[in-house]
Amino acid sequence: MSAVPHRTQILVKDLIFQAKYNLSHTQMDLMAYFVNLAYWATPVDGYYAITSRKIMTDMPQIKEKTLEACIKELKELGLITTTIVTVKDWRNSPKVRGLKLTEKGKEYNKNLVLPSIDQKVRELEKENRELKETIQKLTISQKELSESDTSAPKNTKSTLPNKKDIEFFREKVTHRFGRSSEPLCNLVPFWDKETTFYINSYNRLAYLTPQQEYKQLQDPSQIKKIWDWLFDNPHRIGDKIEFDKTPTIQQLRDRFVGRTIKIGESKSTIKEFIKAPNGVKIKVETKEGKIGFVMDSKTQKEKVLELGYCQKVILEIL
Repeated sequence: MSAVPHRTQILVKDLIFQAKYNLSHTQMDLMAYFVNLAYWATPVDGYYAITSRKIMTDMPQIKEKTLEACIKELKELGLITTTIVTVKDWRNSPKVRGLKLTEKGKEYNKNLVLPSIDQKVRELEKENRELKETIQKLTISQKELSESDTSAPKNTKSTLPNKKDIEFFREKVTHRFGRSSEPLCNLVPFWDKETTFYINSYNRLAYLTPQQEYKQLQDPSQIKKIWDWLFDNPHRIGDKIEFDKTPTIQQLRDRFVGRTIKIGESKSTIKEFIKAPNGVKIKVETKEGKIGFVMDSKTQKEKVLELGYCQKVILEIL
């Protein structure tokens, strides 16, 4: 969901906002226009790509000099911020203006929400909180189980997650993502990393292939396998990885700790990502139980990888 509050998708003037910042009628028209960029403009790194030509086509009463002057004034008032962005999806990947509202700018028309939309937002926020609480409880239970495995006998039959736990988890996730149509996750084991999973309008698992083919999952064994994986990796729910963006260390941990990678001719399990100057080091465990780091083949020292490159390398050797 967008960080900009849901509003009526029409150009409505917020007169209280206008008086507060002493805005002209043209500046108000532009603020009303910018508020709605989140509904249709191309997002790039938190900004929305918008050209002067597009604005003047939509609002022909505003000429270029006036437009640029108003944008400059709105920036000086701290209502918007701009930068230059590259839109890779556009022909020749042009560099254009990226624009977004500041926290002050987001106050514009924030109270002019249609009741039906407002109610939907509140319901989704509530469901999201409930889902996070459920995931947290299940994660704690799994952690306690894992810790008990190191000291307790292997007979953990009574404490293992039962069918009722998984069904409750599945129901919560289905309800949350079926209503919002948001991506459930990608980078699922045994699937193409760019295949993105959803809950469709029939409350069934569906997926979008890298070739943009949308299909409902039919094979019961595959369905069970994915739900079991989600149950074991609840932190991945709602985590659609944008592979061209640099991840944080925490995202690397959430996505790859516990995954098996092939180094040379042997396989190892990723145990942790250790922060280092200019990047991270990858701590691994061999199948023989030996703990170490991914090494630089030339220097024979622990290899330090930049975050984005680290993710790229791991995706290639998973």
